[in-house]
Amino acid sequence: MGVVWFCRRSKLPVVIGLFLFVALLHAQSSATDSRVKSEVLDKIASIIKDKAFVPGIDFSKWPDFLKEEKADLDDAKTDDEFQHAVNTALHKFGASHVLLMTPRVAQSRKTGSTVGIGISTQVAPEGLAVLRVVKDGPADKAGIVPGDMIVEVDGKPISGLRGLSGEIGSEVAIKVKHESGKSEDYKITRQRYSTTRSPELSWIDKDTAILKVYSFEAGYDRPLIASLITQAQNAKNLIIDLRYNGGGAVSNLQHLLGMLIPEDKPLGAFIKKSTVTEYVAKTGGKPIDLAAIEQWTDNKFYGFHREDSPFFTGRVAVLVNKFSGSASEIAAAALHDLIGAPIIGTKSAGAVLASIIVPATNGFMLQFPIEDYVTIKGVRLEGTGVSPDFEVPDSIVAPHDTKDTAIDKAAEYFAGFGARSEL
Repeated sequence: MGVVWFCRRSKLPVVIGLFLFVALLHAQSSATDSRVKSEVLDKIASIIKDKAFVPGIDFSKWPDFLKEEKADLDDAKTDDEFQHAVNTALHKFGASHVLLMTPRVAQSRKTGSTVGIGISTQVAPEGLAVLRVVKDGPADKAGIVPGDMIVEVDGKPISGLRGLSGEIGSEVAIKVKHESGKSEDYKITRQRYSTTRSPELSWIDKDTAILKVYSFEAGYDRPLIASLITQAQNAKNLIIDLRYNGGGAVSNLQHLLGMLIPEDKPLGAFIKKSTVTEYVAKTGGKPIDLAAIEQWTDNKFYGFHREDSPFFTGRVAVLVNKFSGSASEIAAAALHDLIGAPIIGTKSAGAVLASIIVPATNGFMLQFPIEDYVTIKGVRLEGTGVSPDFEVPDSIVAPHDTKDTAIDKAAEYFAGFGARSEL
C-alpha cells in the first residue's frame, strides 16, 4: 500500500526524509552476499529500535520476528527473495508503513519509473488479476487488457507477484486467462516504463465534474491540480476520485485540501511519541487513548491555501475503495467531517501512519512509522479505514468501457440533495 512519507502538524510543506531518499541511493547489490544481508539486518534493527513508533506496538519484538524467518532469510538468493523474507517479519508488528525496499524498488520510487511488463495487478483466487495496462507498455503491445487473469509465470502457477519482475530486456513467459474463458500464452520483454499518472478532470454534465487524483506522491502536479480545480469552478458538484490512490506526501495532501476546506479548520492531529509522553505525564491519561490525545493536543493538522489558488465552494463527494490508503484516507475523512462530503464506494485500506524512508545500507531502503493519525472527530484511521456512507461494490477490474456505479451513485446523491454543508 502507498505511503504518507512526510509528517507534520503545521501548515508548512514538509520534506523530512526526502533528501536522504534521493541522495543516498546506491547501485543494486546482491542479497546472495551474506555480508550484505547482515549489514542490512543490523541497520534495520538499529532503526526500528531507536526511531519507529506506533502507540501500543512493541518494536522490541523485532529480534523474535526475525528469528522466525531465519530459514527464508538464509535461503534468499535474490534481492526480491530477501525483501520478501524481511517484510514477512516486519508485517508481524501489525502496522502499515513498515517495509524494506530493494534497490530496484527504491530507484523506481525515486524516478517514477520501473522495469517490468507494464501492468497494475491484484492477487485473486485464480491468479493475478490485471487492473490496468500501461498505454504503449510491453503488456499493452502484447494485447493484455484489464480483466485478464495471469495464471502462470515461466511455466509455474502464479504466486503473488513473484516472477514478473526482472532486468530490462529480459523475457518472461505468462499464461493468461481472458474474461471469455480462453487461455493464451505470451512471451513479453520487460522494458522501462513510467509509473506516474497525472491528475485528470472530466465531466458528467455541465453541473458535475470529476477530479481523479491517482497519487499524492509521484504524479501529483500542484499547478495542474490548481488548474483543474479552476476549470471546475463553475460546477455545482465535484467528485474527488481517490480510488486506487495509495497516498503520498502530506504537503501534497495539504495542498489539495486547502482548495476544498477553509484553512482555519483543523483536519485532525498527527500523534508522535513525545506527544503521548507529555499527555501521560500531564494528565495521567492512557497512552493508547488517541481520541483523548487528539482533543488535548494543540498540534493540529491543517490544509494550506495560497492566495493565487482557487477555492471550490460547491458540493463535494469522495470515492474510495480498499486500495485508497494513507493520505487519501485522511483526505476522505476530512472532507466528510468538515464539509459534509459523502463517502462512496468500499471501505478504505486502513493504512494511515506517518512514516519516513531512510537508507538501510547497500542500496536498500527502509520505510518505518513515526506518528499515528486521528481525525478531528477522534477516529484513528490506522486499522479502521474510512467507511462509505453509500457502499457500492468495487469491481476487481475497471475497463474504460465499464459502467462506473460509484460515479452513478455520486450523481444520484447530487441530484437529490441541497447545497454543500459545513459542519
